[in-house]
Amino acid sequence: MLKTVKKKILKAKINNNPFPHMVLDNLIPIKDLRSLIKFSPNFFESDNKNVLFQSSSQSKKTIMPNSKVYKELLKKNSFKKLNNTFKSIEPLIRKKFHPYILKYVNKKFHNSKLKYHMSLSLMRKGYLKSVHTDRRDHLIHSLFYIVSESTKGGDMQLFKLKKKQKVYDVFPEKNLTKVTKSFKIKKNFCIFTLNVPWAYHGVTKYNGKSDRKYFYAVYDFKIKNSGEKLKNRKKGFNMNIFWKNKINIKSLKRKKIFLTE
Repeated sequence: MLKTVKKKILKAKINNNPFPHMVLDNLIPIKDLRSLIKFSPNFFESDNKNVLFQSSSQSKKTIMPNSKVYKELLKKNSFKKLNNTFKSIEPLIRKKFHPYILKYVNKKFHNSKLKYHMSLSLMRKGYLKSVHTDRRDHLIHSLFYIVSESTKGGDMQLFKLKKKQKVYDVFPEKNLTKVTKSFKIKKNFCIFTLNVPWAYHGVTKYNGKSDRKYFYAVYDFKIKNSGEKLKNRKKGFNMNIFWKNKINIKSLKRKKIFLTE
């Protein structure tokens, strides 16, 4: 698995429109993918302990690394291989994004030691997410999908602001953004993103009958309240100490709407 992923990354190119990202199709060998699918839990089968529901609709649950379910999954060879693969490729991923790290990250953090972790998210029919950015402590994050009905909505969209902002907004007004790219999510699809303050993305409504499943691998700046822990993920992290550009939550109303989707 590791050799296959490394080859894919080396051949891939970083696209800076609308922000630095890298898309990889057919990331891992089919044999490994089938094993991950076979042993991955379904939405209503999985335990809700140490699970993050991002919104009150409870259309998506994230199984955190310290949960019993996740620890049991890591006993499966395919899950262990995937986790070790994403952990091992950190130097390669940093090298790919290096020019943009120098450009957008504050100089004192260019060579920061990062903290890696991975979680598993399960989405059921009705899931959607409006335009937003993720936690500020992520330097690079990736979404790797192992199950998805690509013809049933749930397209990943990348957004661009119509006008440049002095201070970016975590939850921007819809009429201030436009979709620049849209991906129909298939099995074995992966996207890596440099988490700049304008890394706006969202997901259209998913109407698939089967659960959509993806792994969220992150390479974080080290902070006291790491997003690896459930209580910290619930609070979020928007302190802008790592990035050259400022960002803030400009509307509590839009945040509230986001947390009900």
